[in-house]
Amino acid sequence: MTEHITDDVLAQLARPDRDGGSGPEHLAVCTDCRTRMAAWQNIGSAVRAEADELAVAPPSFDALLAPALAGAAPSRSAAAVAVPAERPHGRGMSWRTAWQLTLRQAALMPRVWAPLSAAGFVGAALTASARVQDGFGVRLFGGVVVLLVILGALMAASPRRDPRRELLFTLPVPPAAVFLARLTVVLFADVAMAMICSALVDGPGWWPVVTSWLGESLLAASLALALAVRFAPVTGAAAGAALWLLGVAAGPRGPFSTPADAFLKPLLSTTPWTLLLAFALLGWAAGAMRRHAAAASAA
Repeated sequence: MTEHITDDVLAQLARPDRDGGSGPEHLAVCTDCRTRMAAWQNIGSAVRAEADELAVAPPSFDALLAPALAGAAPSRSAAAVAVPAERPHGRGMSWRTAWQLTLRQAALMPRVWAPLSAAGFVGAALTASARVQDGFGVRLFGGVVVLLVILGALMAASPRRDPRRELLFTLPVPPAAVFLARLTVVLFADVAMAMICSALVDGPGWWPVVTSWLGESLLAASLALALAVRFAPVTGAAAGAALWLLGVAAGPRGPFSTPADAFLKPLLSTTPWTLLLAFALLGWAAGAMRRHAAAASAA
């Protein structure tokens, strides 16, 4: 009785680049070995097909995400098409994706946020115009603006009990990108409304009014946001409130003087260093959000 061919030999014979040998003669007369040989050939074909699929370049992140953000689901045929190695319009597509993500985050913000913020800015501007003596109106308007910007930034931080925070971890984008998009919406809207309302304040002029609150508001908001993301919303709110009170009492236009005026007044003014520190704190907050997302995924 002729012995059957072993699986190792059959696996070698099933390869397309196999060499000739005694195997084919036995396969011609042995049904069992031919069946096993066919199984090894099927396995080899499946492995080669999988290797060919892995060799195809997957679609880019922007190609998959942009249609979803635009409201259209990507088709399977489009997702299966190999993307060329060079994409001349990749940078434009990335900016378009970021813009669409920002618009979606704007739609997710509470509906009462923008009207209430606008009412606060307009009310502060009108009240400040009625109290222009001794610069009190400018101080009043600046204090209200700083407070509203802090509240908006804390709202963008999304406490853990906020259901909208789940979107940071369920969307097909990094949580830090969603967080920055939401923060961009809040800060841009608040700063834009405050700048427009600054023109309504009577007194030294539009730009001096803007500089009275711009640096302090961005610094206080970024500090509150960074601590809220890194530690807890209560910590961020306390830090923002403390800096706001410090600015109202002993800031550049504050009524009181302190031994630390040489440090506080430049810090709470609109200077390049204040803006740089504010953006550094925002970057730290984004990094903290990224680490928090990584820890949540690992858990």
